[in-house]
Amino acid sequence: MTFKTPAQKYPVPAHVPPELVVDFDAYRPITGDEQYHEAFLAVRAKAPDIFWSPYNGGHWILTRRDHLSEAFGDYQRFTSTKGASLNPNRPPEAPKLAPIELDPPVQQSFRKLFASAFIVSALKEREKEARALAIELIDGMKPRGGCEFIKDFAQHLPIKIFMRMVDLPEEDRLTLLPLANAQVVADGPKEETIKLLFEYTGRHVMERAARPGQDLISRIATAEIDGRPITQHEAIGLSTLLLIGGLDTVASMMGHIMQFLACSPEHRRQLIEQPALIQPAVEEFLRRFALTNPARGVVEDIDFHGVEMRAGDRVLLSTPLGAVDPAEYVDPLTVDFTRKSGSKTTFGAGPHVCPGSMLARLELKILLEEWLTRIPDFALDPADAPRLKTGVNGSFEHLPLVW
Repeated sequence: MTFKTPAQKYPVPAHVPPELVVDFDAYRPITGDEQYHEAFLAVRAKAPDIFWSPYNGGHWILTRRDHLSEAFGDYQRFTSTKGASLNPNRPPEAPKLAPIELDPPVQQSFRKLFASAFIVSALKEREKEARALAIELIDGMKPRGGCEFIKDFAQHLPIKIFMRMVDLPEEDRLTLLPLANAQVVADGPKEETIKLLFEYTGRHVMERAARPGQDLISRIATAEIDGRPITQHEAIGLSTLLLIGGLDTVASMMGHIMQFLACSPEHRRQLIEQPALIQPAVEEFLRRFALTNPARGVVEDIDFHGVEMRAGDRVLLSTPLGAVDPAEYVDPLTVDFTRKSGSKTTFGAGPHVCPGSMLARLELKILLEEWLTRIPDFALDPADAPRLKTGVNGSFEHLPLVW
């Protein structure tokens, strides 16, 4: 894997003990031929439970799932207001990406504006749309004997469903995808691309404020926050966050799952012969392939499980590390559809737990059900290697499959 910009090391603050400094860049974790999550397990095996990384401005990294869960839920010690990533690279006047860059109780006021769109009852109609679209996509590509999964499926199914929820033209995804992608990759030109996203979202926010419909952006553009009208600035920030999340996360998870299944006929056979395992398989895949690396800021000087953190320190809440925590999961890299692992931090925890988690589960279930019914045997294309991108998220940007 190559990067446009080299990783830069930053000076280690005086309050960080030398023995807690580890040469690991979570935004560029792969240094050899290992897979994405293998790189996190490797550092987990040699590093302290909490360590300091000198990359991306310098920051703490938590490696234990229970520590991650605790920090996700403790906004009084670990604030979201300093940016959801280590390198937000946005001008001070730019809108905050509410609600992930706010703390409760204000965060909850923004979250409730769209949370109801992702509850089970609201997703029943989406399930029909998603299943019909999955069948159409798979039946269309099956006679070809192969596909580039990301472009041909992952960037269609979850994204088309999302674009319907916000009532935006599906063809706009071709413009929006590289802009959203730049926010999560290590080398992304974040400042210039976030401006373009804000401009795009701003146009639609103003249109919906004047002529609202039944979509999510209309709901946001005409909302009230704690008894007052939402400002245009706030509506743009919230709508832009929805775009970034809706265009990336589920598509990225699908790539990891399909890469794994392409290399594991035994697991495919399990799901085909025992369809009742599909729902537990979704949960195990979500556990195994957690892929986001959000950040927090330390509010005041604290002792966190024996480590002295100072006000203003940055902390990375790396869900891939939580996914491979051997103290939590026996043989964590193994995918076991019978594993009892109800606790995971894939979608965060506490007040910031991802509201789209139920939609993600639904779309992953449909992928497994409809794909394995129609294309039960498939493999990686031996003539065209997959390509991974890393940063705030770790995901496949190129995944050729053959059957």
